[in-house]
Amino acid sequence: MSQALFDELKGGIPALVALLPALAVIRFVCGRLGLKRLRLALSLLALAVCLTVFRRWAPMVANPFLPYIWVVTSFAGIYVIYKVSEVLLLDVFWRRAGHPQPPGIFRDVLSTLFGGVMLVILLQVGLDVHVATLVITSAALSIFLGLALQQSVSDLFAGVALVIERPFAPGDWVRIDDRVGRVEEITWRAVRIQLQRVDDSLIVPNSVIAKADIVNMSRPTPVHGGTVEVGVAYAHAPNRVREVMIAAAREVGGVLPRPAPVAEVLRFDASSIAYRLTYWIEDLPRSIEIESAIRGHLWYAFQRSGIEIPFPIVHHYTRPLAEARAAEADARQARVKALLGRIDFLAALAPEQLDALARTAPIALYPAGVSIFRKGAPGDSLFVVASGRVEILDEPVGGGPLRVIGSREAGDYFGEMSLLADAPRPRTARAVEDVELVALTRDVMRPILVSDPAVAEHLSQALTRHMADGRRALEHADDHEPVAVFPATTLLDNIRRVFGLAGGR
Repeated sequence: MSQALFDELKGGIPALVALLPALAVIRFVCGRLGLKRLRLALSLLALAVCLTVFRRWAPMVANPFLPYIWVVTSFAGIYVIYKVSEVLLLDVFWRRAGHPQPPGIFRDVLSTLFGGVMLVILLQVGLDVHVATLVITSAALSIFLGLALQQSVSDLFAGVALVIERPFAPGDWVRIDDRVGRVEEITWRAVRIQLQRVDDSLIVPNSVIAKADIVNMSRPTPVHGGTVEVGVAYAHAPNRVREVMIAAAREVGGVLPRPAPVAEVLRFDASSIAYRLTYWIEDLPRSIEIESAIRGHLWYAFQRSGIEIPFPIVHHYTRPLAEARAAEADARQARVKALLGRIDFLAALAPEQLDALARTAPIALYPAGVSIFRKGAPGDSLFVVASGRVEILDEPVGGGPLRVIGSREAGDYFGEMSLLADAPRPRTARAVEDVELVALTRDVMRPILVSDPAVAEHLSQALTRHMADGRRALEHADDHEPVAVFPATTLLDNIRRVFGLAGGR
């Protein structure tokens, strides 16, 4: 008897031992071939085969366990048939027909329900065990199962809610807190996300993700905005910096031309002005690469444009601050004097008079696109362009949009009629790009004219010639308004009257 039992065990135990490598092979093959939904069914089939071989080679040992073996093998066979049918129907025929795949969580729930019902039936038929009665009548077991399954039930219902509301679907790119990744799978228990930056899988329970703040970066449109912040030295005009940033972003492959990149002043920091560049992309898997390319392009663009990206510094003056500021003011005055010295109607001024103008005339900065003044507005200043370009616009006689009738660049001037003749602005002036304008106001000009009344005559003659040139430039247009040209004597009378000089009428 003992020898026969030993022989049976000798033949049957290897069948059970073979289950472990069989399970390893099934796990490997299903993972490589994308047959994860058949992994459990094939594992149960391997167990059933091992038990069948064990029962055949060790009938004496297996005889007391035959009902249990029958339940396991029957359940394995039925479940394998169900899963193979499900995979063939949904993953093969349904997909080939072009129908959308049903949510994976529904398939998991149906498989679980089917397996649970079959198991209860087989236990009742094969072992005469009434599972439902056992659970209901056993208060301790009910409490135990309720506590044990509480989190699982919570995950299950949260997963169903996610599938119904569909805040995201497999394949969507999402951001949860500070982590960005692509949704790979939604199961009855958790959501698996392939993280972008570190290429790891993030498993988030459904009950947790249902309470989290989720940003779907793929829907309703795959267009996604990104931002880059950079600090720039205070010495650089904001509009020029924004222009360079936008141009640099447009050079990067993957940045969409529409919507166009936007650069804005973000805040004033201790050692720099912070700017934020916003751009839009469609290729989310390359978002990190594109962001890196934009930062690189910004550095090169700033280098080409002479724009400094500063680091925190402390200014150390080797001379008194007042002396440094005085030197700064002298340099500014010399620049303005050189500019005014090239203006035709100021050629009659003596060097000391030019010095007085350069010392008191302010420099006004206007960003691109901003109107310096509008037609019909009152004014008391003349502007000399120090840098940049200004366009002069007028409205046609019959109405319609403003049209460009001329431009002023560095060394040119405009607005003389409002300064010297007390006339409203006859045209609109608008900055084409960032401009620096030296403003010659009546308060600035009055001391010069009062100290030397003869200057007014030179001004009237030069300005009369200037306005005559402007009139000839408009003669080719049929729809321009008449341009008033004052005789030199009339303009001289206006100048004297406006500035309160002797002889003014």
